[in-house]
Amino acid sequence: MYGKTGYCWAEAGSVAENIQCPKILGKVYHSCSECKACFGKAVPDEFSELTMYFNALIGNMKKMVGAIQGNSVSLHEASGSLGGVSQHLASGVEQAAGRASTVAAASEEMSGNMNAVAAAVEEAAANLQMMSNATEGMSATIGEIQQAANTARGITSQAVGSAQEISSQVDQLGSAAQEIGQVTETITEISSQTNLLALNATIEAARAGEAGKGFAVVANEIKELARQTAAATGEIKQRIEGIQSASGATVGGIRKISEVISRIDEIVSTIAHAIDEQTNTMHELTSNIQQAGEGVGEVARNVGQTSAVSVEIAKDVAGLREATADISQGSDTVKDKAAQLRQLAEELKTMVSRFQLE
Repeated sequence: MYGKTGYCWAEAGSVAENIQCPKILGKVYHSCSECKACFGKAVPDEFSELTMYFNALIGNMKKMVGAIQGNSVSLHEASGSLGGVSQHLASGVEQAAGRASTVAAASEEMSGNMNAVAAAVEEAAANLQMMSNATEGMSATIGEIQQAANTARGITSQAVGSAQEISSQVDQLGSAAQEIGQVTETITEISSQTNLLALNATIEAARAGEAGKGFAVVANEIKELARQTAAATGEIKQRIEGIQSASGATVGGIRKISEVISRIDEIVSTIAHAIDEQTNTMHELTSNIQQAGEGVGEVARNVGQTSAVSVEIAKDVAGLREATADISQGSDTVKDKAAQLRQLAEELKTMVSRFQLE
């Protein structure tokens, strides 16, 4: 029937495990007992029907027990594999927990180091700011010194010019005094000759007797004037010699002063040049300090970000440690359940082995 080797109701009908009868699938019959063509002829009475159902039950039980045996073996193997996997998972979780602890310690240490670095960077930034303020103050002071040096250079240049002018005037004074000395010498010679002429006139007046008395008086007066002129000329000569000596000493002193002022001017020029170089150096130093301050600020920001990241890492690692702890606990539970499942599979296998399928 329907190409089956046995009864159709047992292999394809309502009693079969997989119903294939088109009448039942088409809702023509609800059960093979309604079919008179096959079931009615093969099962004429109730005892035959009971025997048929019992045989079908035995067949189904054989299939069920066979399936249970296969499933119990698979369950036993799966429980063993599950136990191994849970044990491997527990080992991996333990290693992960250890590494998480190491990472947590490292992240905490890194966070501490970052905090220390941040503090050091902040201190360096403060020191750089102090240095920048100091260099700015030094630059201002050097600028004032440079201005004072330039003023000193102008004053020394004026002093050198004034000293040279005074030296020239004193030289002119010495020359004038020397010319006056020559004039006084001429006057002295004239007074000497006048005195000599007055003496000769006195002698001639004495020879003339009464007629030469008036001329003798005039000659005496001329002689007295010549004497006074000679005395005054001598005094003037002494004064002029004093002026010449003083002017010579003054010229020497002014020359020394000019030399000293020239040396001072050279020193001031050297100082001004050095101050110019120092000013340029201070400008470069200030610029470098500002750039270093900007770099330190950038480093501080990066360190702050790194410190924040390390804190986040520490939080994530703490969460990972909690998760690994939960996984470890879950793997232990799975391991226990796998052991229980394996024990149940053993018991089921033992129970099924009591049934004889053949």
